[in-house]
Amino acid sequence: MDELLDLVNEKDEIVGEVWRSQTINHPELIFREVAVLINDNRNRLLLQRRSFNKKTYPGYWIISAGGHVSKGKNPEDEAHKELKEEMGFDVPLILDFKILMTYPGNRSFGYGYSGTYEGKEIKIQKEEVEEARFFTQEEFEELLKTDLVEPTSAEWCRKFWKLNK
Repeated sequence: MDELLDLVNEKDEIVGEVWRSQTINHPELIFREVAVLINDNRNRLLLQRRSFNKKTYPGYWIISAGGHVSKGKNPEDEAHKELKEEMGFDVPLILDFKILMTYPGNRSFGYGYSGTYEGKEIKIQKEEVEEARFFTQEEFEELLKTDLVEPTSAEWCRKFWKLNK
């Protein structure tokens, strides 16, 4: 399924619109994405294992939720939407960072949000997510040995624990 996105420049100013499919292998076409990292009161992080049907990083462990920012939409609203869709709950979110990310074949502004789990039932979206669970820092370090953690997610998780010791 293709998505219409805002096309932005290197200052994150909207300069047009672009279909997600058109951005593949065109790093000059910059768009927006959101990522959400949820922690609980025991200093654990909620991670999801991506569906094995995904084109990028199938079966890999990543942040709690994420997705593209649709044309005309606000990144924070989209972060809440992705969290509700993929995990089945919502919590207050805080913007932790906004960075221009460069991946092989594309570039995007990544908006990273975090929030604290409030005990609501987790209902994963089976089309997007194989499973979801909370990890301690020690469990996460063991998971990293499997080479099944998406690199940007791994970096953000490590930063979380470094800041929350």
